[in-house]
Amino acid sequence: MKHFKIFRKIVFLFLILSLPLVAQSQGGIRGTVIDSDTGEPVLGATVIIRSLNKFAKTDFDGKYNLTLPDGTHEVEFQMYGFSAQKRQVNVQSGKVQNVNITFGAQKLQTVEVTDRALNNTDSALLALQRKSASVSDGISAESIKKSPDSSAGEVVKRITGITLVGGKFVFVRGLGERYSNTYLNDAYIPSTEPDKRVVPLDIFPSSLIKNIRIIKTFIPEESAEFSGGLVKIETKEYPDEFTLTFGLGVGMNANTTRRKFLSTGKGDFFGNPNSDQSLPGIIDSLPSALPFEPGNRFGGLPSALVNLSALSFPQEWTPKEGKAPYDKNFNFSIGNTIKTTESGQRLGILFGTTHNKDYRFKRVKDVRYIPILPLGTPGSGADSLSEIQKQDADLYIEETLWGNNFNLAYELANGQQIYWKNLYTVQSESSVRESVGLNNIDTFQFFGLTSQFVSKKLFNSTLGGTHALNWGGDRPHKLEWQTNYAQADRDEPNLQQQIWRRANPSAPTFVPFRLGNNPDGTRFYSNSEDIIRSASLKYEIPFNQWDGLKSSLKVGGSVLEREKNFRFREFGIKSNVGTNQLDFYPVPGEVTYNPSEFFVSDRTTGQFRKTFSERQVEPNAYDAMQRIQASFGQVDLPIVPGLRFIGGARYEDSYQKVRTFVLKEQFIITKPNYGCNFNSEFERVALIRANACANDNNGIGEIRTQDVLPSTNMVYEVTKDQNLRLGYSQTLTRPDFRELSPFAFTPFFGGDRIRGNSDLKRTFIHNFDARWEYYMTSIDYVGIGLFNKDLSNPIEIIGQPVAGQISPFFTYANSSRANIRGLEIDYRRDLFSWLRFETNAYFIKSAVDVLSFTQYSFGRLGLLDINDRGFAYDPTNLKRPLQGQSEFVANFKLDFFLDKMRNKSIGAYYNYFGDRIFVVGANGTPDAYERGTGVTDLVYTHKADDRFEFKFAARNIFDQRFRIYVKDELFNEERLFRSFREGVSYSFSANYKM
Repeated sequence: MKHFKIFRKIVFLFLILSLPLVAQSQGGIRGTVIDSDTGEPVLGATVIIRSLNKFAKTDFDGKYNLTLPDGTHEVEFQMYGFSAQKRQVNVQSGKVQNVNITFGAQKLQTVEVTDRALNNTDSALLALQRKSASVSDGISAESIKKSPDSSAGEVVKRITGITLVGGKFVFVRGLGERYSNTYLNDAYIPSTEPDKRVVPLDIFPSSLIKNIRIIKTFIPEESAEFSGGLVKIETKEYPDEFTLTFGLGVGMNANTTRRKFLSTGKGDFFGNPNSDQSLPGIIDSLPSALPFEPGNRFGGLPSALVNLSALSFPQEWTPKEGKAPYDKNFNFSIGNTIKTTESGQRLGILFGTTHNKDYRFKRVKDVRYIPILPLGTPGSGADSLSEIQKQDADLYIEETLWGNNFNLAYELANGQQIYWKNLYTVQSESSVRESVGLNNIDTFQFFGLTSQFVSKKLFNSTLGGTHALNWGGDRPHKLEWQTNYAQADRDEPNLQQQIWRRANPSAPTFVPFRLGNNPDGTRFYSNSEDIIRSASLKYEIPFNQWDGLKSSLKVGGSVLEREKNFRFREFGIKSNVGTNQLDFYPVPGEVTYNPSEFFVSDRTTGQFRKTFSERQVEPNAYDAMQRIQASFGQVDLPIVPGLRFIGGARYEDSYQKVRTFVLKEQFIITKPNYGCNFNSEFERVALIRANACANDNNGIGEIRTQDVLPSTNMVYEVTKDQNLRLGYSQTLTRPDFRELSPFAFTPFFGGDRIRGNSDLKRTFIHNFDARWEYYMTSIDYVGIGLFNKDLSNPIEIIGQPVAGQISPFFTYANSSRANIRGLEIDYRRDLFSWLRFETNAYFIKSAVDVLSFTQYSFGRLGLLDINDRGFAYDPTNLKRPLQGQSEFVANFKLDFFLDKMRNKSIGAYYNYFGDRIFVVGANGTPDAYERGTGVTDLVYTHKADDRFEFKFAARNIFDQRFRIYVKDELFNEERLFRSFREGVSYSFSANYKM
């Protein structure tokens, strides 16, 4: 990626420039100044050394830094509206002392400061939550460091009200990933996932994260496109002094390590695909509208030429077999603050990199069903199930995660800061799937071998500034601006599938599997590019309300432009003659698909034994765009002492369009369904009337909305340590590009196909919140919250059986309405000096109204098309819980401290989620539920001194089975849909800090 090349050069340049400064470490003082009444940092406080005639000002983080000679000095802290404070400090060469001040308190509070920003520790993040305008929860770098987690996806499940699906997709308060948005350093970022609308959190290495916050109630300055939560990830910032850290780790999995392992060999050390896996130049150089197939409408390509092109593809079909290596990880970071002028201007630098390599083996069982005895209405208990396909698969997965961040911040003057934050990550998954199954429709057994490599890259660059503007008064105005460029690339080159069949399932074992006459030896190539450009501006005006209480008005706006393109191409090999000895399993693909087979003619038919061609039948590409323009007004106003109002409204003007097409037909305007896309509505109407185009949306998904979204939040300070919060807001969520695109793909033989729906509507949500919070100490806390959400047109994924096919189609559809209401509990406390207990849990009830009984009945009689855009689909259950929502989710954590300084500890973690709908059933197929499961982890940490620490972790120590099931209502029994185990994992890591 060209952006990373520029990023890499800049990183090395600044590292070289900072090296001469490493040895220039001098003594001095640094610290943070806090307002005890608000818990917020104090901007513009003066730190004075009168004996040296030196001074410094605190920045937006309340931070200051002064270089001083050896000796004892008196430090004076001054700020308008507060009493001055003085402290004696003894400075030694090469050492920097922390001197932290709390203005307005009767007694000085001292807090150890180890990072530049305030919110990298548990106590600081809890203080931020306490004073926040919205309901929020989070986890700090301090807790992340102690946990066994290696990615943001694993970290976030420890937060109240959060469940994680598939190891990377966030469900907040029971709402699926589509009802949450992910922001990186306050900027919206694109997704690397083809079938999901949000960013997978496993792409962010945990060692680069400063904190993760979940904003659960909407305030106008934030995006309104969420209901469950806004996931805000903040990467680490530069330290106050030169710091260099590095660490190494090794791990193993009981089901995988040193056991048989199959690998593709398609990727490099950093997770990029090997160059020989790209689409061959002879094919890639031709226009995509001209597929490699004999006799197409452009006059056709000779069969020999098409077959000859097969020689340009890699000829490796058999995975490499060996023993699974140990897991490995590495991290490194270097940072410094450089004083550029005597007047206090400073440049902060941080560079960090991390690399993880994991190996996993899973044995997966999959079964699919069709309904029989369809009597009565769905859910009447009269339906039973018949197996249409089942398979057992061995899955070998090699995962690579490489992350880099590079941040700069320059303080131009007191209260004037410009920053540049960059993140580049590469995540790849190389997998081999061996499967044996039975097709009960066509009554044959099959053996499948799939080799797959996926590389996902995310580049995010944010340039912004924060400026204090003194226009008079006791508090400055605040201006914040930010521009952002983000690009997510997904490359899946040369996915290879081989399928052998045996016609008689009851035949003896010596009857061989052989290739069929359908295209086998298939190769799939897909790639997507998702680019977001955005800019935002916020301006805060402080004022005093009628009783002189501090208030503020904030206004601002933002613009976001997003473009995404997706391309998919499929190539297959077909046997043209009868039984060929080379087609029997287990003859390797290198022999079966030997290039000579494409040029040997059958004596009887004269045909080549095998032919090669590109397959373009269904839509295999889409282009999409989205534009959102927003503005907001928000006031933070104390009504009376102790009662605070935060509210306002946000206006969003949104337009999005997705055009789906077949690559070879993208220029044909008379092809129904895919080619009738015109800017001129007149031309389109004329062609529809002439029957040249079908009277539908022709693969175009288009949504234009203008919304005013209000928000009201009240915070009542019951006591100094207790808050009562009430809130109401309106939010929305829009369909994603993939959900609007009617493209379909099957990742492996017998796998599930997902097709988009270009008739989707946006979802509109009314949110009600209440929470009581009690802050017992700086780290001890209890909170109880209630929430209620009413959703109109919620979007869910449904499964629809297809006649004559072994696998159902999955698609997206709007339900009618849904309601979610729940209770959240969060408790954290030191029970003894040697024992700390933390738990959070939520209880949720949800109900979805799919169709009215009248709509359903008319649809059954054929009098109403319930698949029309005005309705949803033919549901199996008219009422059910919301997809992906567990009624109960809980986290428990116990920390046993083995010494008084808490440098040695054992942590026990337990995460549980209750039963939840995995996929919604349709056309008589029941909903599939994922069985509730609890996972237990153990971690031992030892901080030997200020420089060295190590950690040992055991994850999933009871090796829980993950099981998905459907219910046969006629016989009142559960039937298996999917099951697998993850295995127990062990890891050891050590870190050293200079």
